[in-house]
Amino acid sequence: MLRSLIVISLLLVTAVVVETTHYSFSAAQQNATAQVPGKPVFVVVPPSDSKITWVHDNGHSELRHLPETCGGGGLFFDFDNDGWMDIYLVNSGPSDFFSPKTPIKNALYRNNHDGTFVDVTEKAGVGCGKMGCFGMGAAASDYDGDGWQDLFVANIDQELFSLYQNQKDLTFVDRPGEIGQATRLLSGWGLKYFDYDNDGKTDLFLANGHPDDMIDSYSMQVKYKEPLLLFHQGADGKLHDVSQESGPAFQKDYAARGLAVGDYNNDGALDVLIGVNGGPPVLLKNTAATGNNWLGLKLEGVTSNRDAIGARLVWKTGGKVYQRLKNNGGSYLSSHDPREVLGLGSAAQVDELEVHWPLPSKTVDRLTNLAPNRYIHIREGKGLV
Repeated sequence: MLRSLIVISLLLVTAVVVETTHYSFSAAQQNATAQVPGKPVFVVVPPSDSKITWVHDNGHSELRHLPETCGGGGLFFDFDNDGWMDIYLVNSGPSDFFSPKTPIKNALYRNNHDGTFVDVTEKAGVGCGKMGCFGMGAAASDYDGDGWQDLFVANIDQELFSLYQNQKDLTFVDRPGEIGQATRLLSGWGLKYFDYDNDGKTDLFLANGHPDDMIDSYSMQVKYKEPLLLFHQGADGKLHDVSQESGPAFQKDYAARGLAVGDYNNDGALDVLIGVNGGPPVLLKNTAATGNNWLGLKLEGVTSNRDAIGARLVWKTGGKVYQRLKNNGGSYLSSHDPREVLGLGSAAQVDELEVHWPLPSKTVDRLTNLAPNRYIHIREGKGLV
């Protein structure tokens, strides 16, 4: 039996205060990506530079049996904004090699505040059809900026990936937009919502690859190795596919699995690490955020959990109000940099930042007039340290 367990961990980098150049902002707000024409959004860092020489061995037998030995994704997120973490679980489902006799669906469990959960999948509309979908990765984020967590689920080929938009009434509506057609023949694994160009809007990165390494021998359309996809949020609030203009890394195909993000060079631009089945990992250095300001946060809980998972961040900058739920999980068998990076666009500072620490804490720390382009350390109840 093949064991293709891929575990990706971005090592916890000790957060330090990094003083960097105050960049000017000149890119216009538009639906397309904000990078300089012809300049890659992410640049592949080869093993000779990164010194990462590890290569994954998928350990397949000579008979090439390829069962699904890895489970689906899962995450904690607060979909109802009550301050308590709910659970979403991704399940397997129908595929070209599996026909379930009874529905196998994803599941959403709402926190009862007493150590138990209740299944609200059907009411919420996130089970993925009557028989379910063959899902892998999942991620949650308030991508549309309305203060409510939205949900994204990556599925196997021939199934549209799901972008569940939170309706603020304990239900979701699946609105994949451009993502649907771009992913119809792909199988998604690792994924992450994050603001890759620090313009203040949430974008989406997808890592793809078919689970069957023999698929090329009997399919004319579906391939084992598949492209990476990058979606940029435009001024219209929608996610647009900008993969083709985002550099050489998006012109290649990979048997990609896990995906993690983290700022490995402390420049405020979140980089990407991708695990490849049977191959070396792909480290992508972010070059797209140059020109936009940012503020990095290391949060340290005292009464709440030390990593401040579940903290709600609310900040004001450039005349706008933004908010984010700190959630370090998601993707597929991956762990992200625990620090938060707030994209400021052309704004010269963060006018006000509130950290609503997660339960059991009731503390709210408020900081004002924060200079950009550096990392700061905030301790619960003490502020800057």
